[in-house]
Order: sequence, then structure tokens, then C-alpha cells
Amino acid sequence: MSELSQWLSFMQDAPVMDDEISSFIERERAELGGEFCRGCGYCMPCPKDITINQCARMSLMLRRAPSENWLSEHWQAEMEKIESCMNCGACSKKCPYELDTPSLLKKNLEDYRRVLAGEVSVR
Repeated sequence: MSELSQWLSFMQDAPVMDDEISSFIERERAELGGEFCRGCGYCMPCPKDITINQCARMSLMLRRAPSENWLSEHWQAEMEKIESCMNCGACSKKCPYELDTPSLLKKNLEDYRRVLAGEVSVR
């Protein structure tokens, strides 16, 4: 509700570009400007039953959404399925953004494990 209220307030009082907003935009661009999964699901289904469209963007979900649900036993088990990836490339061939999906999955699993170990903080 707070985000909706903030958005609606912009109709009356439009934000003005300043150094703070510019810095925020640059941080967002650095975080999102590279290879990141948009969660479209075109890569699915995976022959190893990996929930690719969620697992390949787990690092972003942990940092940009409330992380509690993403750290549940269910999602821990889903993330561990990445270990079974055969690197068949079927997901990459179907990706409209031409991502190296197996590599992206492995990077997200590594980050996820660091979060679970308390090495990295999230929301």
C-alpha cells in the first residue's frame, strides 16, 4: 500500500531529478544492466525439473523483494536442483534474451548459498 500511495502522490507532486535520484538510477542500472533473468518462463520446462524462471533470478528476488519466502525449505530444495543441471542448453536456446542460463543458474545458486550461510545480507 505504501508503494501505491507513493506512486499516486507523484500525480500531484512529480519528482524532480536530483543527485540522489540520479545515483539511485545508476545503482539500479549497474545491478540490472547485465545478464539477468526477467522471469518470462520461455525457458521452461527443464528436463531436470529446475524452476528456471525463479531460480535464475533468485539473487535479484532476495534483494528486491521480501526475502523470507525465498529462503524457505521449499526454495532451498528448488535451488539445490541446479546441481542436477545437465548443461543441455535447451533453456538457453529458448531464451528471448539469449542468456547463458546454465551459468546464470550456477551463479544464483552460489549467491543463494552465501546468503543462507550469513555471508551476504538481504532484505
